[in-house]
Amino acid sequence: MASGSGVRAQVSGTRGAQEYFSIAELADRWRCSRGTVYNRLRAVGAEILDFAPRGKKGKKLVGMKTVLQIERRRTRRLR
Repeated sequence: MASGSGVRAQVSGTRGAQEYFSIAELADRWRCSRGTVYNRLRAVGAEILDFAPRGKKGKKLVGMKTVLQIERRRTRRLR
């Protein structure tokens, strides 16, 4: 059964802080292709949660800590 605050958040369209991001969500967030997202994740050796059996396509998720770490490294300061 859903809690009252959870239902209100869904109705209003707001959500709390996300713990995990899908590859498509990261592509939107970083304004790049999904292939570039995979390359960036591979470059830092990120851990990815994969809910598919070995060798099959499935939902892949990346933790918030990893996302923030990549963004910190790739963000440049404006002068």
